[in-house]
Amino acid sequence: MCGIAGVVLQGGASIDRATLQEMTDRLAHRGPDAQGLWLAPGVGLGHRRLSILDLSEAAAQPMIARNGRSALTFNGEIYNFATLREQLTAFGEQFVSSGDTEVLLHALERWGTEALSRIHGMFAFGYWDHDNRTLLLARDRFGKKPLYYAPFGPDGIEGLAFASELRALMAHPRVRAERALDPIALVQFLVHECVPAPRSILANVRKLLPGEMLIWRDGTGLSVQSYYTPRYHRNTTGDPESLARELISRVQQATRDRLVADVPVGVFLSGGLDSSFVAACAVRAHPRVKTFSIGFDDPSFDESAHARAVAQHLGTEHVEERLSLQTMLDLVPSTLDWMDEPLADSSFIPTTLLARVARREVTVALGGDGGDEILSGYPTFVVDRALRWLPALPSTMAAAARWCAELIPPSDANFSLGFKLRQFAQGLDAHGARRHAQWLAALIPNDIGKLIGPAIPRDAVTHAFEAVDRAANGTSNDFDAATAFYLRVYLSEGVLTKVDRATMRVSLEARAPLLDTRVVEFCLGLDPSMRVRGRTTKWLMRKALASMVPAEIIQRPKKGFGAPVGAWLRGPLRPLLQETLSTFRLRDAGWFRPESVHAMIEAHVSGRADLRKPLYALLVLEHWRQRWFT
Repeated sequence: MCGIAGVVLQGGASIDRATLQEMTDRLAHRGPDAQGLWLAPGVGLGHRRLSILDLSEAAAQPMIARNGRSALTFNGEIYNFATLREQLTAFGEQFVSSGDTEVLLHALERWGTEALSRIHGMFAFGYWDHDNRTLLLARDRFGKKPLYYAPFGPDGIEGLAFASELRALMAHPRVRAERALDPIALVQFLVHECVPAPRSILANVRKLLPGEMLIWRDGTGLSVQSYYTPRYHRNTTGDPESLARELISRVQQATRDRLVADVPVGVFLSGGLDSSFVAACAVRAHPRVKTFSIGFDDPSFDESAHARAVAQHLGTEHVEERLSLQTMLDLVPSTLDWMDEPLADSSFIPTTLLARVARREVTVALGGDGGDEILSGYPTFVVDRALRWLPALPSTMAAAARWCAELIPPSDANFSLGFKLRQFAQGLDAHGARRHAQWLAALIPNDIGKLIGPAIPRDAVTHAFEAVDRAANGTSNDFDAATAFYLRVYLSEGVLTKVDRATMRVSLEARAPLLDTRVVEFCLGLDPSMRVRGRTTKWLMRKALASMVPAEIIQRPKKGFGAPVGAWLRGPLRPLLQETLSTFRLRDAGWFRPESVHAMIEAHVSGRADLRKPLYALLVLEHWRQRWFT
């Protein structure tokens, strides 16, 4: 895992070395082991290295081809690099390193963009072809690694800058000078609690979508196209027993591939189905596996007993750290400062704490991310199946249902009944992917329209579900549309962004075996009955795990990783909330109406309403404005 940055300019214009150095330095947390720059007429590449494979200087980056005709800055891992190395050796390619970077460099030299269909891994990279004066940027199939870019001039005709994180791009004087808020991105953030690609919170900066590549040509500018799109076809057939065996086989191979490293590797273990599956496969592949979990005093946020039971069953070397909720609370101010692009997922805080615990002993950690998306693990799938014949309610009826839900006394417990019912009522006037998006939303468009101030165009609200509709486009039914939303928006832009930023904050590489392409395609090809049966989610995974983990783990309901934000906003975070969202600050920005925001704060603080999600989103966004935008 690393941090990458770069600049290209038309006509071979000189690259400012100091600017490129500053961009690269801002990614030091992603790669504390080494740094490198490479400059040539019209191009500069930067790299920060977290050494995982081949710790020698032979694998240093940016990596330059021996003939000097190409250069690569690469973040991530190519899991099938050994197979590709054999294929390239058969073509006469010679290697001086033992890692995956040189394999990727030679693959791109020989196969060009067709190499993207051959590689399996998580990655974001910039590849410079000197002869053709082209830059290729690419992001992995499911968005595990981030990639931002800022075009200079129309369609990047004058050049572009790119980086792993927005903070690095903001070090470029032109990006900083041209920065402006994207009002549609703001609206989408208030819905999704993240900013979905291809937008960023800044209008002059974009993000590659998962499975996209960008080609910049000197003299013609840039073009972006998809090289991979998930397919939702029912092409995985067989009886349940054989399908369960095949699922185990694929996850086992994916886990084995992700245990390859020249540094210590461990497994995040929450005691849920997904992380337990990965841990069980890791134990089968390696006799000594370290697992990591954290526990909290509040039982509604604590899963440590389940993690302990799985670790004992599997015989792992388990590391558990008990933390108070105060420990999480103490991390909030620095977390708000850290976010260079707004992200209002409160589980970022415990994820950071877990990453810190693991980083003391390992450099790589495997996790269970992706299981809920590819095997329909969210309870919303059960509800949606029960309501599949219910059309979207008229807005007046849906509003009445939301009013009734507000009558339930608020609770600060994690995923309390009242919280679930209020979120459920939000989606009653929608169907398909939009229904699921509204069930998860911090705010729905009608409420956003009442909240935004004079600086935000009213028509921005009409684009609230742009990312949802894009993800669902091409699916043939509501079940697949919902799956596409969770996979391409909720996971790629929310969950994986959280995991990347939280782990990279402490220089830890996170890997996701369940997001191996061969695992994902197998699961997406399953009939819905193999994923959801009655009130049981992830049905096939539970069947597969029957002989691998304790029965109580298979039967337990899903429990999310969160923080008691509702209680904090009423108590210890109340001063920060009121100061950050003061009338003066809100009027200064013009993004939100102070009277509407203050009415929300008063309703939440008084205990009349549970507005943890929208208020935390507003706190994150306004803090970002003051910290990074002004």
